Amino acid sequence: ESLRRCDMHDFTNGEFAENISRVSNLIAASKTLVAQNIGDVEPANDVLRAAVVFLHSSLEEIIRNLYLHRLPSAGAESLNRVPFAAHEPSHRPKNIQLGDLLEYQGQFVENVIRESINQYVNTLNVNNANQLVDCLKLADVPHEPLKQFFEPLDSLMKRRHQIVHQMDRTNELDPLASPINSIDANTVGAWSAALDGFANALFEAVPATNGT
Repeated sequence: ESLRRCDMHDFTNGEFAENISRVSNLIAASKTLVAQNIGDVEPANDVLRAAVVFLHSSLEEIIRNLYLHRLPSAGAESLNRVPFAAHEPSHRPKNIQLGDLLEYQGQFVENVIRESINQYVNTLNVNNANQLVDCLKLADVPHEPLKQFFEPLDSLMKRRHQIVHQMDRTNELDPLASPINSIDANTVGAWSAALDGFANALFEAVPATNGT
C-alpha cells in the first residue's frame, strides 16, 4: 500500500470545496424547514447542528492535509513531536529503541518518516484556537496573518464540542438539567465564512507542491 501523500491545493479545490457546499446545503435546508412553519423548530436546528459538526471536521481535515504536506520536509524539532510509527497511537512521543527498527529493515528512512506522520495525522484532534495555533507552528506556518479567523473558529470548535458531548447544553456534568441552546443560520453561516476565509488565507501562505 502506498503511503498517503498530499498536495494541500488539490484538497482545497476538491474535498474542502465539496464540504463547504454541503454546509451551505444544510443551512439552506434548515431555512426551508423554518419557512414551512411546522411549529417545531428543533428539526431545523438539528440540521444546523449537523452543519457545525461538518464544519469542524472540515477544519481538522485541512490541518491533517497541512501536516501531510509540510511535515515530511520539516526539521528535527518538528519531527521530534511526531510519535514513531511502531509505537501506539499517542501525541506524546517516546524514545525509540533499536529493536523498534527491526520491522523497518530494508525500508528508506523517508518512508518510515511518512508512515509515522500518517499515523499521527489519523489521531489528530483540534478543539480550540490555542491548539490550532500549535498546529500551525508545528507545520511552520506563520499564524499572525490568520489571527482574524481564530475567534470565530474557536467559537465553532467549542460549540461543536457542546453539540457532540453535551447534547448542545451548557451543563457538562448533567446535560439534561439544562435546556438545549438555541442556534441560528446566521451564526453558522458566519462560522462557515470564517472557515472558508481561513482556508483560503492558509493556502495562499503555503506554496503548492509540484509533481506529487
